[in-house]
Amino acid sequence: MEISFIHLSDIHFRKTSGSSVDIDADLRNAILTDVKINAKPTLDNVKGVLVGGDIAFAGQKSEYDFARAFLKEMTEQLEIDEKSIYCVPGNHDVDQTLIKNSSTIFNAQNEIEEAETIDTADYIFGKYITDQALPGLLYMPIKEYNDFAVSYGCNINPDRIVWTEEFMLDNNLKLKLQGMNSCIISSHKDHEEKYEQDARKMIVGQKQIPSYEDNVVWGLICHHPTMFWKFEGEILPKLDKRVDIQLYGHMHQQAIDASSERLVINAGAAQPVRGADWLPRYNWITFSCDCVNGDRIVRVKAYPRVLSKDRDRFLCDYESCNEGKSFFEYELNVDEKRRRNLQDNSESKNVRVIEENNNGAMRQGLEKEIVYSFFELSYVKQNEVLSELKLLRSEYAGKRYIEVIGSILQDARANNCLEQMKSLIIEKL
Repeated sequence: MEISFIHLSDIHFRKTSGSSVDIDADLRNAILTDVKINAKPTLDNVKGVLVGGDIAFAGQKSEYDFARAFLKEMTEQLEIDEKSIYCVPGNHDVDQTLIKNSSTIFNAQNEIEEAETIDTADYIFGKYITDQALPGLLYMPIKEYNDFAVSYGCNINPDRIVWTEEFMLDNNLKLKLQGMNSCIISSHKDHEEKYEQDARKMIVGQKQIPSYEDNVVWGLICHHPTMFWKFEGEILPKLDKRVDIQLYGHMHQQAIDASSERLVINAGAAQPVRGADWLPRYNWITFSCDCVNGDRIVRVKAYPRVLSKDRDRFLCDYESCNEGKSFFEYELNVDEKRRRNLQDNSESKNVRVIEENNNGAMRQGLEKEIVYSFFELSYVKQNEVLSELKLLRSEYAGKRYIEVIGSILQDARANNCLEQMKSLIIEKL
């Protein structure tokens, strides 16, 4: 079973949206037409529309009214419930005028921003949202966003600083989406001259990073990519281990970055500010899960869509796709990733076995014999062994086998081919 979503960000509805001088009306119509003519026949089991922030341009009610109408029309094209919208706030969803006129909010934001450690920033944030006098102080600048998002269950407040929604995949695996808020300190300061060359860093607290859960693959939606987070160095290693698919906006440039840990998609802007590099984009995304050798493999397909040069329609951006395909495909062995990040590391023990046995004597036990003998082979012969036993994985590319020997042995155990592996290695020695 495959489930699907429309993914867009930075739609920037303005006070002129829907008026007689709305120059983006034709662009929005092109998106809706593409969804109806191309996405609907291609995608199976559409579950909703993911919006990565900057829904409005100045955080005003009238802008959200237009956004609601547009998104309702999109859900109608997809024939799904009009409440199947999953959104997060962006910096343009912040009412910056309110902050400019409120020293209370402005000072609270500055105190969080000036924290020298992420723990201190989290403490100060917690202090403000548990303040019984003004517990919602830091959420006042996104009041209109929250009024818009509450219909979709995506509003945030001191009692719920993130939202989550889950979807069932095959093989008893859930896709759990989490909406994060990267705009707690966003204000008119974002546009100060000193940030023109080096963008202002946002604060994303540790409490927004999800916990490990059994039978869950995590996806996040967040407006600012991690390069715009003040404490990126401290938080990113944990984030990449726990969150498997990460969707961002803000940059107005499409980018896909895949590793053995996670897939990151930075969405292009669906309705960007017009200029020399004006190029509207959005995506379709699908998720499925297969079971291979006892492990669950999540497959993600990202279909990047881009406005044609004549601005008449949206079409496939083949430059961002796998060769010969209309999508970029990513595979993640979720169970292997969880073992790698949570179980005691058996690979380091295997390394020590090799180093301690340089006199050629084999350690007791079948797996130790295999490890020792395997690393006596040349790299070419190692590949031959793994290929013949169907133990060769695409994620091993560019890695030394000494780094992944634990996973190789685990697959060999699952395939009941340890003895065969030993015999094949001896044959090639």
